[in-house]
Amino acid sequence: MKKFIAFEGIDGSGKSTQLRLLAKSLEIGGLKFFCTREPGGSYVSELIRKILVKRQKENILPLTELLLIYAARNEHLKKKIVPNLKNRIVLCDRYFYSTYCYQILTSNIPLSMLKYLHSKVTNNLMPDLTLVIDIDFEIGIKRSLKKKKDETRFEFKDSLFHKKVSLGFKNLKKTQKIEIFNGNYSKNQIHKNIVDFLNKKKTFNKIIPYHYEN
Repeated sequence: MKKFIAFEGIDGSGKSTQLRLLAKSLEIGGLKFFCTREPGGSYVSELIRKILVKRQKENILPLTELLLIYAARNEHLKKKIVPNLKNRIVLCDRYFYSTYCYQILTSNIPLSMLKYLHSKVTNNLMPDLTLVIDIDFEIGIKRSLKKKKDETRFEFKDSLFHKKVSLGFKNLKKTQKIEIFNGNYSKNQIHKNIVDFLNKKKTFNKIIPYHYEN
């Protein structure tokens, strides 16, 4: 059974909503699960998150940002993700590919640095499945700013930054472990598409139901 599922996409893509809807489907289906997020997910990681996502008076250097993310990931992985993977499905809001798109594609940090850190910190742990919600970045940013008041550091970066991030997600290759969903549909339609995909793939060795919201 697939256990570790990451939801990815630009800010405002609807990935957090889709994670919540899938969690409800798993609950109705009688499956044990654990929901978490990055950066964050554990006490220390949430403290680091405040530095990373809240608007700062001073810019954070790209390498500092990447190292902070992996400091948070180390705490999160060891204290939350790995323990819960022993007997639960783990649904994570962002993971490796967010780091790749947000921190590597928008800076001069070589991909080799990301691979090195991921190897040393996580022992190359990757999700069994990554679900990407694809939407135009301009729509996503507008959505995100309507919902958020303080975690807006990335939303206020320039359009070139967001274009690079968006293209990064769009250009991820569809594989057995990566699936991209059109985020322009209603949240219930996207949820249906995700559940249909997971059921067809027999991800959980049982059929899980839909959970629609008004």
